[in-house]
Amino acid sequence: TRTRPDVMEKGQAWIMSIGFVPLTVKKELLGFCFNRVWRAIKRETLYMWGNGFVDFMDVDRAWMIFTRMQEGPFALMDKVGLDVIWDIEMVYYNDSKDPKDHPPRALREMIARGELGVKSGKGFYTYPNPAFLQADFLK
Repeated sequence: TRTRPDVMEKGQAWIMSIGFVPLTVKKELLGFCFNRVWRAIKRETLYMWGNGFVDFMDVDRAWMIFTRMQEGPFALMDKVGLDVIWDIEMVYYNDSKDPKDHPPRALREMIARGELGVKSGKGFYTYPNPAFLQADFLK
């Protein structure tokens, strides 16, 4: 489908009027643009963790220091819900059929144990007082 230029201009103007930055999609693709960027971060961090290359806390520490964000990718996945993360990643895997896109078995095992993240009290971190919120986490 093609969106008329005047409709695009009105949409972009409205987005800017409410204080956001428009992200124009020039052709069809699976998923929202920002979610695809977030998806690449999830895919790589899950791959490294699931294959034993890194400890998830070290990834979050590095992320938090480098980006100056309050939490890292694994903490964010806990917020979303690990079952939801699994389902989203499987949509991308089913689209690509690339083995590298399949979420790690270790994530599935966490979900099977009921470790779903914030909503279950345990995921990568234990809630309500996760390690990444502790004063010494970045040391």
